Amino acid sequence: MKQQWNAWNDKFLALSGREKWLITLCGLVVIVLLLFTLVIEPAWKQLAAKKEQLSSTIQLNQKLQGDILVIQAKLNKDPNREIDIEMKSLLARSQELGMQLSEVIGNLLSPSQMAELLETVLDKSSGVKLISLESLRAEPIEGNPENSEYSGYYVHPVRLEMTGDFFAIQGYLSKLENLPVKYYWRRFHYQVEEYPQARVVLEVYTLGTRQEFIGG
Repeated sequence: MKQQWNAWNDKFLALSGREKWLITLCGLVVIVLLLFTLVIEPAWKQLAAKKEQLSSTIQLNQKLQGDILVIQAKLNKDPNREIDIEMKSLLARSQELGMQLSEVIGNLLSPSQMAELLETVLDKSSGVKLISLESLRAEPIEGNPENSEYSGYYVHPVRLEMTGDFFAIQGYLSKLENLPVKYYWRRFHYQVEEYPQARVVLEVYTLGTRQEFIGG
């Protein structure tokens, strides 16, 4: 194996500067594609589906709340048994959705723990170096402050920047994926600076019922 490696090395050294550069560039592209295919893409698709499901549930719950208000207004003007039955049905459905949302939020990592957990896992991962770690300001879950105020849920993102080689970064991301707590990914940027060292910018987030900024 060592002889074969030496033979490959001799062939590489015999290449022109342009050929060496092209081979190195192709190698970097393969590394980035492997990282995206094996780690990032599956997690991204899974978390995107969960986010879409959660958003749909919140929107449905908001619609039900609006329907309840309309029926209550009708009931106040003209009490009617059918309207009363419909209102009770909507209230029951709204309570059910509220319980589902509470369960989802309860299984997520709390905003105040997010940055601390990312740093703790990083400290236990060899070969990666922390550049920066900061908690960003809370954002409306629906992109509209009025809707989030009505639904009571906000996005709490954390931005992490680190450096390391491909395998060290892959190991860190795998440890994050295997954590017993839940959270969501929304941004991943991988850039090779000086092979084999690369810089990664990662943004993850959890959900909370408060809009206040969680410093970190």
